[in-house]
Amino acid sequence: MNAIIRSAADREAVGYRRRWARILPNVFIVYTISYLDRVNVGTALPAISQDLHLSPTEAGFIGGVFFWGYLVSFLAGGWLANRFGAKRVTLFCLIAWGFFAIAGGFTTNFYELVATRVLLGLSEGPIWSSVSALLSQWFLKSERGRAFGIWNISIPIGALLAGPLSGLVLTYSNWHVMLMLEGLPAWIWALVWWRTIPDSPQAATWLTTEERHVLLGGLAAEQAEFDATVGAIDWWGMIVHPGVWLLLVAKTFNNMVEYGFTLWLPTAIKDASALPIGLVGLLSALPYLASAIGIAAVGVSSDRLRERRLHGAIPLMVLAVLLYVSAHLGSQSFWVLMLFFTLSGFFLFMTLPLITVMYTAILPRTQAIAAIAFSGGIANLFGGFFGPMLVGWMKARTGDFSLAFSVLALFGLIGGALILAVRLPARTEDVAASGAHAVAGE
Repeated sequence: MNAIIRSAADREAVGYRRRWARILPNVFIVYTISYLDRVNVGTALPAISQDLHLSPTEAGFIGGVFFWGYLVSFLAGGWLANRFGAKRVTLFCLIAWGFFAIAGGFTTNFYELVATRVLLGLSEGPIWSSVSALLSQWFLKSERGRAFGIWNISIPIGALLAGPLSGLVLTYSNWHVMLMLEGLPAWIWALVWWRTIPDSPQAATWLTTEERHVLLGGLAAEQAEFDATVGAIDWWGMIVHPGVWLLLVAKTFNNMVEYGFTLWLPTAIKDASALPIGLVGLLSALPYLASAIGIAAVGVSSDRLRERRLHGAIPLMVLAVLLYVSAHLGSQSFWVLMLFFTLSGFFLFMTLPLITVMYTAILPRTQAIAAIAFSGGIANLFGGFFGPMLVGWMKARTGDFSLAFSVLALFGLIGGALILAVRLPARTEDVAASGAHAVAGE
């Protein structure tokens, strides 16, 4: 069997429904919990700032310091996943980040909160690489646009849940209770993860012997196709590959836009209105609801049209335009501002899964996972830390978000241009995408 799935019979032969029903929902929930624990502090920032007497710059530091810990373990994530297996690495992360998420609720000053945020980042760091490794061993290239896209919908869903849930808790309690309560799901899901995720396709008792054989044969055929069209790429080849560095810098700018916007969104809504924190939490969920729709749409479209670069670059550039316009609405209605924030949300996370898929198109699986870990660690540190910090610093200097969101818009334009500069192996992408055409029912 080759890597192309052309009919319903092919889908059944490779255990299509079983894999999608058992693997993706589990991965989706893991990362939803992860992202909720990462960004819920954004909803609580006004209360935390008042309670701990923080300046906007210090509040931005609280939002971004997570990524110092995240960098260390993210860089090791690819090695850990290849060495110990994605299932075990993810289990350890769930237990560890649940502990430090809960510990954040016991903090009483700026420095204690910084420490727990760093340790939370350290615990979550390997998740991206381990999940990427897991999906790449369970899904063929022709399926990965949608598989990675569905997984990435968990990002806006986690942020969507963070706003209303955190706002609800803050309405009746305080940010200490909020952090403790929202850390518990990680421990609960650790038990589910260990019981339901096999170590590998070979260990999946819910696949028949024939389905396992066909799936593994398809993955092997893809690797052979890659070697024949692109050639072998060793570790040095990965390091010097221009596509790796273009995607790294593009992802850095993408993350600066993403985290600079998301961490400060509740505060921006609060500053533009006189609404209570509970309603601010609900309104801050609207852009993330739009994001979930956007990610689903870009995954399906990318697979159907056999294209990755434009699907990654154009949403980031459109997002840049929307952020710039929202920063210069002046005295327009608050609801007009919310409309632009929601439209920005539609495009906000579209680029991220496409960058990950592009790595698996330009590199063999082992090197791709390592490159995802390396570039993701750097991009998340600079994007996730300096994005919120920069927005907080500019707000402190200017008194509003106009200049900050304008700078984020510039970063989006640069990131989109860098993605357009990446050259993908034409034949490899066409083979994978033509398979996606068939899987989508065409």
